[in-house]
Amino acid sequence: MTEARGFPAFPVRSRRRLHTWWGSAWMQAMEDTAVDSGVTRRGRRSAADGRIGPIAISPGRAAAVFDGAFRMTIAVEPLSDNAWGSLVAEASVQSGHLAALLDAFLPDALSVLVPGIGELDTQCGCDDWGSPCQHAAALCYQTAWLLDAEPALLLTLRGRSLEELTTAITQHHANPPACLADAEDAPDTALAAFARPVPPLPEPPPPATGELHLLDIEPPPGIDAAALHGAAATAVTRARNLLSPTQPPRVPLSVTPKC
Repeated sequence: MTEARGFPAFPVRSRRRLHTWWGSAWMQAMEDTAVDSGVTRRGRRSAADGRIGPIAISPGRAAAVFDGAFRMTIAVEPLSDNAWGSLVAEASVQSGHLAALLDAFLPDALSVLVPGIGELDTQCGCDDWGSPCQHAAALCYQTAWLLDAEPALLLTLRGRSLEELTTAITQHHANPPACLADAEDAPDTALAAFARPVPPLPEPPPPATGELHLLDIEPPPGIDAAALHGAAATAVTRARNLLSPTQPPRVPLSVTPKC
């Protein structure tokens, strides 16, 4: 189980500008569900006033105390087994994905870690009925600052850890899915296919010797029936002559159409 981690309180006037896409997306998930934009503005100011104590990041939640009185929490839904399997598969595609995460960068391929709109459940001990309230919004902003600097904390908030991801990627490479294992043999199969001799072509069909018959189709309005049947007869005759090497190409001078 991933252990909780504690972070010291941010000092006064610690207003920061997010510069990562995942930190901004975290805040967007909170701001887009706020009933009153004024609450988020007050929360942003409170985040910079040094009134929030140390922050604890543990599996599924972030928690802190506001002014030593109100306890605030942000609950995050853990990754399901299917979502975790997809994350491991995406991270295993390129070794650079894990390296980037270790270097404090979250690749787009691992965006499933970032909560979306409605996936942050805020709670506070104050009397404000809003969700989030001013205090919980302030904690969201400060948590975004932590994520901005260390995106691997998203794994903790999702109930996992960087160590688990590293181990899962190693196991994925050691035991690839059957479809991937079969794909590794594809080059040999392709070479074998190209090495096979080309089979002989089938015998051509016998040349048509019967009388030429055209389908009696009603022409659309405005089309000359005689011209349409004549063009069709010419095309069919040319095709027949081309397929019959024993006969020189002939084009009939006239064909009586069926009207």
